[in-house]
Amino acid sequence: MPRGVKKWTEELVARRIREGYGEGEGAQYKPWVGTADFSSLGRTHRAYSQRFGRTIEMVSDVEWNTFVCLEFCRDVTAVYEGFPLPRETTLEVAAALGVKHPTYPGTSVPAVMTVDFLVAIDQADGPCLKAFDCKRSEDAENERAVEKLQITHAYFAGCDVKHHLVFHSSLPMQKVRNIEWFRGATWKPGQTSPSFEQLHELCGQMKNEFSRSTRLDSLAEYCNGFDRRHGVAPGLGLRVARVLLWEQTLRCDLNVPHLEQAPVSSFTLCADDEQPPRRVSIA
Repeated sequence: MPRGVKKWTEELVARRIREGYGEGEGAQYKPWVGTADFSSLGRTHRAYSQRFGRTIEMVSDVEWNTFVCLEFCRDVTAVYEGFPLPRETTLEVAAALGVKHPTYPGTSVPAVMTVDFLVAIDQADGPCLKAFDCKRSEDAENERAVEKLQITHAYFAGCDVKHHLVFHSSLPMQKVRNIEWFRGATWKPGQTSPSFEQLHELCGQMKNEFSRSTRLDSLAEYCNGFDRRHGVAPGLGLRVARVLLWEQTLRCDLNVPHLEQAPVSSFTLCADDEQPPRRVSIA
């Protein structure tokens, strides 16, 4: 049962529509439901995204792992989690498919169906939208879960939007863990040590040094030396390297575990006039 909503009613649905849930562009987007509104078999996640300028709310580990990959893709320009589908349309789709439309627990109120992520993508041939639902593999054996996904899939087919199913077993988890490691190094609002300006300056210094480096050290050894050369706190150099990896100024094989132990020679510096890779597969 939802934690924050005791019982869904038509009045509550109407109020949420009036209050702008499920609407807004970019940083102003407000998901139809948040982490406090959902029961969840997995862990919930609330994470501030520097790229998208707001806190993203996810209700399972599968959603979080998918989001980590989506956020890292440079062709993704916006992510809308918990995006609502128009109820009148999904009711029509369910009737056409001959399946029961979901209702809110303990009521006969038709539920406002949502897709886990609606994603805006800037492709070479122009912008487009893609939809992603994130499930555990065992959901494919649940007849009712499959029926709901059929409604969602048919709805997006009618909108000419590709609808993708992402199962936890298909996620490239080593890539996810590495991207999480990069992501954790980014500057957070309100952080004073280091300041945003100091971290940015150190990134520039490491980038300049890296372009001339012929060291055979591991990344961790190189970063320890960077700390000593620049007189900064131990560990800050490795954080700077992680920021460069997050920005894709520094590149590596995302499938390699324990990247801090990888030789410096296995990392590549992106030239100033070179665009970083735009896409990271999530399957």
